[in-house]
Amino acid sequence: MQCLGTRNQQSHPDAPDNLTASGETDTTVDLTWDAVSHAVGYHVYKDAVMIDTVNTNSYMVTGLTTAMPYEFHVTAFISGESEPSNVVEVTTL
Repeated sequence: MQCLGTRNQQSHPDAPDNLTASGETDTTVDLTWDAVSHAVGYHVYKDAVMIDTVNTNSYMVTGLTTAMPYEFHVTAFISGESEPSNVVEVTTL
């Protein structure tokens, strides 16, 4: 059974920690989070919809609407996807 647990952990990484938003403008925001060991990449979500896949632990969201609220979270993946990170709420300028 320990082998199955190890295999599952390898296919489903830990959730990214410490998602933060900074540098909000009227149409962009910068997201950063702690890297997840062994993750192949990350899925970036805006308002619960995946908007991109990246292989670094940062992302600039573009194309936002002025003075609008948004919620963001990220997940890590190997062959399976992690639980979501914390959610950050951002209102553009």
